[in-house]
Amino acid sequence: MTSVPRRPGVRPPRRSWVRSSATVGALALCVLLTVAGCADGVDGDPVAASGAPSGSDGSSARLDRVSLSPSDFPASYPATRLRSEQAGQALADLSGHAPGMTVTPSECEPPQIPSGDGESVVLVGMSDTGGALTVVTTTSQTPLSDLADQIRRCGSYSTDIGGVTAQVSAEVLPPSPIESQESLAYRRVVRSGQSPVTLTQSTTVLAAQNDGVRVFASYLSFSGSRPDGAALDAIFTKAVQKSRSG
Repeated sequence: MTSVPRRPGVRPPRRSWVRSSATVGALALCVLLTVAGCADGVDGDPVAASGAPSGSDGSSARLDRVSLSPSDFPASYPATRLRSEQAGQALADLSGHAPGMTVTPSECEPPQIPSGDGESVVLVGMSDTGGALTVVTTTSQTPLSDLADQIRRCGSYSTDIGGVTAQVSAEVLPPSPIESQESLAYRRVVRSGQSPVTLTQSTTVLAAQNDGVRVFASYLSFSGSRPDGAALDAIFTKAVQKSRSG
């Protein structure tokens, strides 16, 4: 498995972050606060990211078959299935491509993850220490190596959302030794805000692709907190194995 640090982080001061929601990291925080408020109330089989009924077409039905359920997450990360706008926000944060964002240089603009009807299944589990695990199962007609190449080319760039800027750094990590046609591991760090209110958001991502089905498993942490590598590796392994079952 990847050599990701194993210790979970420290819960961030949520209320002050909400008040400074103009920062880039506010998108992720919004999703996490929503999950924290409803994780105990949603369970069962995953459905399409838009909230469309499972099995509405062949692609959606296939994703349902090859995606994890909230019950597959570690007990310390009670999970929920995100729907509609919440799912779209989580996908934007995972991809690093928020609505209305401009990227400099423009060729470093991260590719979006499909968020239409039946295109992605999104599950998020949040620990009581503030770290979050996200698992996305989606479809892709492009090789995973294209994403790896862009990350290598764009190790540093800046973003702007409504005049609020952030500095982004990204690096490819050693891939997880998972049984998969393609695999990738990378980390993206976003630094935003101005003193005395600043935010550092770190996302460690493991990805794999088999027969057009792509799986992302990510760990989101804030302000220097270290990712829970054991939990990330475990849920990634489970998600990839499930994705190969269809």
